[in-house]
Amino acid sequence: MGYDYEPPGQDAMSGKKLAILFIIALVGAIVFIQALFGFPLLDIFRRDITEDATVIIKNDDSCVVETSDHPRNIENCPYDKGDVVTVTYREGTQPITQHQKKS
Repeated sequence: MGYDYEPPGQDAMSGKKLAILFIIALVGAIVFIQALFGFPLLDIFRRDITEDATVIIKNDDSCVVETSDHPRNIENCPYDKGDVVTVTYREGTQPITQHQKKS
């Protein structure tokens, strides 16, 4: 009588099936965590958008430009209200990465 007794009608899970089950669980956990935090890995694949925008509000040291999706803020803004500025930003994000007055 040995220690490798299996009850009748129950098959032991093979190593191949166990590996597949582990991979499915791992992929599911990664997708769950990404969904929980708003899919931060997708930020890697966002593209840069460059467009012309008009300064609509000018405060002491900042201004607001109207872009195609929503208004964006420029800190330490050297532009005046009504200036047309070429701005670059990443799709789906708020900050402007580059800006210059359109000549």
